[in-house]
Amino acid sequence: MGLNLTRRRFFEGAAALGALALVSGCAPKALEEEKEQQSQAQQDEVIDIDALEVKYSWCYMCGSCKTICATKNYVKDGKFAFVEGNPEAGNNWGYGCKTLCAKGNTAMQTVYDPTRIEYPMKRVGEKGEGKFERCTWDEALEGLAARLLENREKYGPWTYAALSPQGGSTVNSVGRRFLNVYGSPNYLHSAICQEQITSSRYITLGTSANPYPVQLKKTKLLVNWGVNGENADVNNTNDRANPVRRFDAMEEGLEFIDIRPMLDPLAAHAAEWVPVRPGTDLALALAILNVLVEEDLYDHEFCETWCNGFDKFADHVKQFPPSWAAPITGISEEQITRISQKIGTVKPMGLMYGNSAGDQSNDGNWLCCCINMIAAITGNLDVPGGGGAGMKMPEALFEVGKIKTLKDRLPVYDEDTENGWAASRSKLVAPEFPRWYQNPDDEALDLWPKEPSSAYNGGLQSILTEKPYPLKSVFAHNTNPLSQTRQPQIIAEALKKLDLFYVMDTHWNPSCNYADYVFPACTRYEASAQIGTRNMEEGTFICIEQQVVEPLGESRSDWQFYCDLAVKMGWEADFWDGDFDGCLREQLEGSGFELEELREKGYVFVERTDGARASEPEYQNYEKLFKGLPNGKVQLYNELIGGKPNNREDGELTFLPEYVGPPEGLSETPELADEYPLIFTDVHAHRLSVHSYFSSLPYLRERNRKPWVKINPATAKKYGIEDGDWMRIESPHGWIKMVAEYFEGISPEVIMGKRGWWQECEELGEPGYDCFDGGSEVNALYDATVENFDPFHAGMAKQTLVKISKLEGGE
Repeated sequence: MGLNLTRRRFFEGAAALGALALVSGCAPKALEEEKEQQSQAQQDEVIDIDALEVKYSWCYMCGSCKTICATKNYVKDGKFAFVEGNPEAGNNWGYGCKTLCAKGNTAMQTVYDPTRIEYPMKRVGEKGEGKFERCTWDEALEGLAARLLENREKYGPWTYAALSPQGGSTVNSVGRRFLNVYGSPNYLHSAICQEQITSSRYITLGTSANPYPVQLKKTKLLVNWGVNGENADVNNTNDRANPVRRFDAMEEGLEFIDIRPMLDPLAAHAAEWVPVRPGTDLALALAILNVLVEEDLYDHEFCETWCNGFDKFADHVKQFPPSWAAPITGISEEQITRISQKIGTVKPMGLMYGNSAGDQSNDGNWLCCCINMIAAITGNLDVPGGGGAGMKMPEALFEVGKIKTLKDRLPVYDEDTENGWAASRSKLVAPEFPRWYQNPDDEALDLWPKEPSSAYNGGLQSILTEKPYPLKSVFAHNTNPLSQTRQPQIIAEALKKLDLFYVMDTHWNPSCNYADYVFPACTRYEASAQIGTRNMEEGTFICIEQQVVEPLGESRSDWQFYCDLAVKMGWEADFWDGDFDGCLREQLEGSGFELEELREKGYVFVERTDGARASEPEYQNYEKLFKGLPNGKVQLYNELIGGKPNNREDGELTFLPEYVGPPEGLSETPELADEYPLIFTDVHAHRLSVHSYFSSLPYLRERNRKPWVKINPATAKKYGIEDGDWMRIESPHGWIKMVAEYFEGISPEVIMGKRGWWQECEELGEPGYDCFDGGSEVNALYDATVENFDPFHAGMAKQTLVKISKLEGGE
């Protein structure tokens, strides 16, 4: 039996087992506990799946509006009872697959979670007190609209901002439309997201080239740099990070190098595990580039023809040998040299890098650029099995339109015109990227992102500093700013001072206590408001969310909320006369589908009958790939950004990479390390939660009970801490409590936790934990000095130095 089939059966069996346990209304438990708490009748209950009503939708569990996995949802007696993947959607392992991950199998529990918000609420106490009273939708919307219009007139439209923790479809489409009609460019993006990684790639390789191997079975060496596939991609279509596909490629001869501070499961199968100190990845990347150049392991023809400023670059990296990087990164000179030589000689080679490497350090832009440079100078761009070069998919059999954001409604100010900036860029409160870079009209380069954005943390800090001006109105949509970004105590003070703050969410997160209005959001299983498509060799798939069950309480669709608020503000003409169905019909124009037809069927799969299949692309078309970059070449010496203002406008960006390192580090701040001798960081994604959400769901919380921190047993014993003990973890910025979890696959100088423990789980009797000092929110430990954020894409350090001790008394 092949390795692929073995693992596929394991995952499908595990998914089915978890889902069936949920049908009976309880989460899976250890056998003895199950015998104690369930009757024999419950244990023996059998449900005839074929007799249940079926509704179709997209899975909600990797983000509120993503269309990654399409689902079949079974309803029994009006209740959401069971879920599985839609086999015609091409999920996970392709056409015919029904599996969902652990999160996907908890869909029913999200709907019936007892901690859901069910009614609109308005504040009656002081901000932060958490005193609210129930009100009607009309009362809340009218009150909110009046204050938004008043603040727009009194302070200017630019003083309004919307928080976006990730590129969620709602906030990024109809949410942006609302911002643009209001007249504000201040979409506050997290700077902990794919946009950081993407922008760094674009300024190095352009918009079409990338180092990620797409034909993984042809790849001989994969460098996995900070990608957490075991958690982020365990059951989706990502060829590079999906564990099963990685194992399939290993059967074809793939070996991989895993660069991560913790030995996660896939790293155990690597040819080399490189446990780099958190926050020092750029030093490692520079040392690898040094070896590639000094040992003549680069592709001379490619570098001479297609690399901008190779000679300047080669001379620059001479100052970063492995002997320089070793004491910074904690990796030996010998290992740095060894992996560099392998990277330079094994072909085809591909690199994949994730959030933990690219956007969660204060020199993350240059790190991402350097990773792309490694792929480029070794001649591994756009070759089969190397970076990019994916098979060409047959054209989709139909298309669905995108929601127009009305970005032309943003005002153009004199300062925009004088500086050659795009509309309203002069009014960005905390530019996530430099103002000059946020230029959607640069068609030659096709820069990213396409619409304006300010940095989430810096924008909120403006409320306190009043620099360049204070925001006055902020909308938190499906995000908890007290867990989303650094230093929740500072964020809480900003929310207290904010003139108008309103929230829409499924759960009462800690930031709600500071809101003026709180609105109850539906899960996607309670509304029919989003369309998604997928194109594959077998055909093209389209699915709309069918309403699976009635909304809980008075909760409403996020999409419809914007229409309702727009009507109260007098903007119904810009929001489909207040009916979001108008937007759906607009998206379907030209597709051949009518909204009513699609809603009735749920999904349609149009089979490909012309015999077309994926075909080989045109390889190594570098003139086309690098079009738009300065001199039409890979930017080793970066003339696109070099010498131009940074995002803070307090200095210029450099032409060549410079190592900065974390604000607190063992080698960077040795005097601080005397008192705080350990490095703390946290995982970006986790298979049993989505950022800081879903700890309230029994099925997931049961396997993720307490706020944990991975610690090497030798380190723990040095401080008298046993496995399972509560620990006090203190940085120069604050302190938290977490439960020690012994794990030998982590360096003795590093401990690693997970953010987001504010939700309680009533069914299991597990509490939620505070976001401030003495709680369990890891962001309380990190630096929030704006001057320390990445000067190009506003990435923030996700590591600090800490001291630890056993916490007597535990919880």
